[in-house]
Amino acid sequence: MTDPASELFGAVSQAYAAHRPTYPDHFFTAFAERCPSHQRVWDCGCGSGQASLTLAQHFDQVLATDASGAQLEQAQPHPRITYRQASAWASGLEAASVDGVLVAAAVHWFAGDAFNTEVRRVAKAGAVMAWIGYLPLQLTSEVLQKCLDRFYATTLEPWWPHERRWVDQRYAGLPFPGEEWPFPQDLWIERQWTLDDLAGYLGTWSAVETARRAGVDPLPELVDTMRSQWPGHGRQSLLARWPFMGRWGVITR
Repeated sequence: MTDPASELFGAVSQAYAAHRPTYPDHFFTAFAERCPSHQRVWDCGCGSGQASLTLAQHFDQVLATDASGAQLEQAQPHPRITYRQASAWASGLEAASVDGVLVAAAVHWFAGDAFNTEVRRVAKAGAVMAWIGYLPLQLTSEVLQKCLDRFYATTLEPWWPHERRWVDQRYAGLPFPGEEWPFPQDLWIERQWTLDDLAGYLGTWSAVETARRAGVDPLPELVDTMRSQWPGHGRQSLLARWPFMGRWGVITR
């Protein structure tokens, strides 16, 4: 079984580490509080370690795995984090060894029976699972938002992988390996970004990378269009907001 995201995001690993947003601290506190202990947590599909670093504030040991070696090369070392190249279906972790499993912006690539079997194998009794992510970003300018919405839904429509629909559905419909709880509402990820910051982030989108591999780069035209509408010709920072979303609950056998 192969991970379709490994090669795709490995190609943009440096940009991913530089431009992908992190997640609300409040959620990690709530996640840790619900785990049976704080000894060990598995960050599956960790990428370049955005969530791993925050988990290390709450757990004695973070086991962070990703199928992409290029992504792991960009991860920041931390004494509580062990990075390992491994698939979501064969983590190499010991049975009944983790208090929690977290997947940040990645579960749509590998969710299913094989992953759930591995989760149940490595989880201690009462361990908690959380899938977290975010919906498309929102800008404060209506004109700029319309440009961005058109880029997402129309320009990139031929290039989005079919897995993207799970993100738009807040992971609804994917098989969850446990008893779910209501997910926290009204949490946001917020950044102050220039147009160059935004362009760096958009360049990490799977659809943009897929289009580039096909010989088409749709991003420069969008940036040129937005620059004329962006305060300071793109140099002024604007508020970018992502609705934070996910699913979580206790893992069951």
